[in-house]
Parts: sequence; structure tokens; C-alpha cells
Amino acid sequence: MGVREDLLAAARAELEEHGHAGISLRAVARRAGVSHAAPKHHFDDRAALLTAIAADGFAELAAAMDRLPEPTLAALGRAYIDFGLTHPALFDLMFRPSELHADDPELLAASNNSISRLRAAADDQSLTLISWALVHGLVILARDGALGRIADIAEPAGVAELARGLADAYTERIQS
Repeated sequence: MGVREDLLAAARAELEEHGHAGISLRAVARRAGVSHAAPKHHFDDRAALLTAIAADGFAELAAAMDRLPEPTLAALGRAYIDFGLTHPALFDLMFRPSELHADDPELLAASNNSISRLRAAADDQSLTLISWALVHGLVILARDGALGRIADIAEPAGVAELARGLADAYTERIQS
């Protein structure tokens, strides 16, 4: 691995431990075992580093969807929910344009690439956006505890299963 990859790995670890607000270039450099000036050679600023992490996150999301044996709308929704609940800090960062260079070409390409699977399964712009909003909202509600409180489910696995089941119920209804 090169220095850039070491910095990205260190930043990802910082993200998982401290969230996006806790990431500093100095902390990333320290964790990567490089000089505090090294991040500036690879990333113009903190936002550029976070943007690279977010773009990688969208690529990971697309890869998770590509591993599905059958990319139906329901299966894609479940994969999206699983990704968001498995990687909460990364998921949060991916959809936080105020922390990123939102117009970065690599970020835009990775984001569009990941949503293209849903677009292909929904085959309609409105349905794509509604479906995405639903599963995205389910991730947030499940992650933040609201879904479990409303459903009186305390265990994270039970809440995740409920979120997946709600996405399945939605797709069953729209496809009937």
C-alpha cells in the first residue's frame, strides 16, 4: 500500500471511531504513521480526504449490490439497508455534502454508479427516488433508534430485520 492508501485507511478508522466531525488531518497522519504534512501531498484539504472516503463508500455500496444473485428492487433495498446499518459513520458521511467537495467528479460518478442499480430495477425516475428515499429513511430511523422504539424492538438485529421487512412490504405493494 502507498501513502495515499495508508492515509485513506487511517481516515476510515478515524471515521469509524470518532465520526466525521472527529477526523483531522493530523490525527489521520498520526494513525497512518506519517508526518503531519503528508496528507497535504495527497489531499488539498480535509474535505478532499473526506470526499475520497465517501467516493469509496459509494463504490462499496455498488459492489454490495453487484453481489446480489438477483438485483430486484426488494433485494437492492435490503442491500442498501444492510450497508447503511453495517457502516453507519461512512453512510452518514456519504450523504453529508457540507463536509465534502460535492461537485468532485469521482464522488459524483461513484454516487451515480451506485444509484444506477436502483434506477435499473425501478425503471422509472419517480419510483427510483421514492424507493431510495424509503430505504434511506429506514436506515436513519433504524440507526438512530426511532424505528426500534416505535416497534418496541430493542435488539439491533431485530430492528434491521424490521427495516428489511418494511422495504419488502413496500416493493410487494408497488409491484401488485
